[in-house]
Amino acid sequence: MKVTILKRFSALVFALLFLLPSIAQAVQKGTEEELKERIGISNKKRVTPKEIKRFEEKLKAYFFEAVPNDVVESAIKELTPGDALTAIVIANLSKKPGSEIIKMKKAGKSWSDITNTVGLKMKDVVKEVKEFQKTSGCA
Repeated sequence: MKVTILKRFSALVFALLFLLPSIAQAVQKGTEEELKERIGISNKKRVTPKEIKRFEEKLKAYFFEAVPNDVVESAIKELTPGDALTAIVIANLSKKPGSEIIKMKKAGKSWSDITNTVGLKMKDVVKEVKEFQKTSGCA
């Protein structure tokens, strides 16, 4: 009987060792790390001027009337495509001027600092970035 309990306990510990990494990953959804991955995806696929122009057009169409075209153009001009997307998402969600978000990023602030400054949660920003990438085919 003691051997059976010990075997069950060992099996449970063994199973938990394999599950912990996936549990930790699930808990980290909506973090700056996940946002960095999403930014990397946007940057990797947009390297030529033609690809960047197409990306800009998709941003303008997706954020139509929610974010002014001049903010989209400025973000694309001054930041990488992934950072531009993130800045536009933050401007849209926070209703803060896009130029303010772009300035903060160019000044070296992290996306976590920027989201905290404008009163947003990182998980909301990540969710919207993912939604844009999925909806527009930019992932």
